[in-house]
Amino acid sequence: MNKLFAVTTLVSASLLTGCLPAGVYQPPQSPQTLDYSREVNANFDSTWSTITNVAGATFFNIKNFDKGSGLMTLEYDNMRGNVGAYIACGEFVSNQAALKNPHPDPKSVVNYMTIGDVQMHLSGRANVMARPVSDAKTIVQINSQYTLTMTQKIGDKIEPIGEWHFTSREPDTKTVNVAYKPTNVTCQSSNKLENDFLTEVTARLPSNSSPLPAAESPAPVTKKRSRK
Repeated sequence: MNKLFAVTTLVSASLLTGCLPAGVYQPPQSPQTLDYSREVNANFDSTWSTITNVAGATFFNIKNFDKGSGLMTLEYDNMRGNVGAYIACGEFVSNQAALKNPHPDPKSVVNYMTIGDVQMHLSGRANVMARPVSDAKTIVQINSQYTLTMTQKIGDKIEPIGEWHFTSREPDTKTVNVAYKPTNVTCQSSNKLENDFLTEVTARLPSNSSPLPAAESPAPVTKKRSRK
């Protein structure tokens, strides 16, 4: 009975594997920039207030902050379900489409990791630093840490696929099954979190946050002498 079950399982697995798409894994390209900072035309107080408002209005939770040092630590969890937009794990180049698309990019290697239901969970922490450059300029910098966990649902069970730990600057590589073949998959930030945060802070700064140039004093009026 056990031998028959083993043979049946092996044949089923072979048939299934034969139906899986063949392809080549391509890791994600290196980010165009590793400088996640922006100089804004605003004084430090206005910038700090805006950073606090942006953090509170988005998916971040403010863990701690110190205005004196200009450092704020934020935490996030699952990005309101839109995980795929914030990660880049490379593509799987194949002449066959994936059966399911948990990642918004149809060529993403995530879509080829399993024929089951894939769940992606993303959490982490971001450190935001604000530093005054002058009375009218401030530099804002953000560095993030990510924990990406992928699981698959097989029947009533949740099975792990892999877990990656990366930062704004450093990717992470784990060996997972892609089309049922062990593959070294690299995951990294797509830069969306960093760029979106800096863009939102810049957009929300009040127009009068930086001192306006001093107005020129009007020329003195010379009174004409009346003729007698």
